[in-house]
Amino acid sequence: MIKGIKSYWSNKSIWRILFETSTYLFVATLPLWDKLNTLVLWLFVASSIFLLKPKERLENIKKNKPAFYGLFALYLLFIVGWLFSTETKDALRDMERTLTLVIIPLILLSHKREDFNLKKIYVAFGVGLFTAMVICWVVIIESILTNATPWVQAGYFFKWVYNGWNAVAPLEGHPSYFAVMLVIFIVGLIRMPEFINLRRNKFRFALLLAPYFLFLIETSSRIGVICLVVIIIVSIFTKLEIKRVFYVIALLIALGLLSVKFDYLGSKLTTIVDTKGNITLDRYDRWGAILTDFKERGNWIFGVGTGDSQELYNIAYSKNGFMLALKNHYNAHNQYLEFLISNGLIGLLVYLCVLFIFFRKTRLKGEALSFFIIIVLFSGSETIFGISKGVFIFSFFYSLFILLYSKQPVNDN
Repeated sequence: MIKGIKSYWSNKSIWRILFETSTYLFVATLPLWDKLNTLVLWLFVASSIFLLKPKERLENIKKNKPAFYGLFALYLLFIVGWLFSTETKDALRDMERTLTLVIIPLILLSHKREDFNLKKIYVAFGVGLFTAMVICWVVIIESILTNATPWVQAGYFFKWVYNGWNAVAPLEGHPSYFAVMLVIFIVGLIRMPEFINLRRNKFRFALLLAPYFLFLIETSSRIGVICLVVIIIVSIFTKLEIKRVFYVIALLIALGLLSVKFDYLGSKLTTIVDTKGNITLDRYDRWGAILTDFKERGNWIFGVGTGDSQELYNIAYSKNGFMLALKNHYNAHNQYLEFLISNGLIGLLVYLCVLFIFFRKTRLKGEALSFFIIIVLFSGSETIFGISKGVFIFSFFYSLFILLYSKQPVNDN
């Protein structure tokens, strides 16, 4: 081991070591606090700047021009949205938050694919997720033990008191975004060939996955559970085997039982569709109200601007009696709708083109398939770029999978 460490230090420059270390630290801090993650991001950026020469960086970016131009166009939507806004303060805040849509791809796509070790990235990601989960569990356990009747309070572990937003409160995070990160990691362990040896011992592998599955249920994220189920079902049908079908059935049964025990998640899942097949999701009616108000304005081409979209939502909520949404200033909770309202049909088309570029460049090979499914589904449930965490997750994994799974040659001599 000592020889291996010495060999590692002697064969690589200090900037190479710093870049690799900061890459893993950035991924590991993704599930943690935004301020910490942002601090590590700048270390990641700085190490890359000192590692590569400008000419080499430019040559590498040229190989991934469509992806970089697509993400740059996506960021331009927020600039254009500012120009069309009367409430410029909110629009400027959006521009600042989404700047990493350019910065992170600029760094990742300026490297060669051999600069990144996907297995180590996922290991670092898993360590970061587990650290975040432990922090949340410690806070929950402390809350239970310091209660006047801890034996009674412990029973609320499976209730809303310690689920959903309350589960990730110590991290100051959003439960759905944390759930999505858990899904990215879980399906990576299940699908990636790099972890085939880890999967050989089924019992140990199940024990390894158990805490991540448990916390996924604790987030009470409907979209997280749906993404996991869809990815696994799609994976089964891409390589149909009887034992895989049984695994899916076992997973669905386990999720069903856990959703019953964690009744907050179970109640949320039952609000999507009723027994007659009618859509009962609360957001569905809000989307209709937003679209109705948007049609009346007629800003189909350029939208109302990123700074004025919230005002439109609030008016729609007020007209249609969505008082909780109005009180909490809910966004659209739908990225497709968000771009349509803020940037018009042009904005929606740009976003769809960005997704198509990812589809075309990666051919949905490897974990690009899982990420594509997650983003397509998640965009229909959340405004991904509404918080910094969503921008970080999207820009990092989008660029990483483009780099790893595109058809460019591995070695460029």
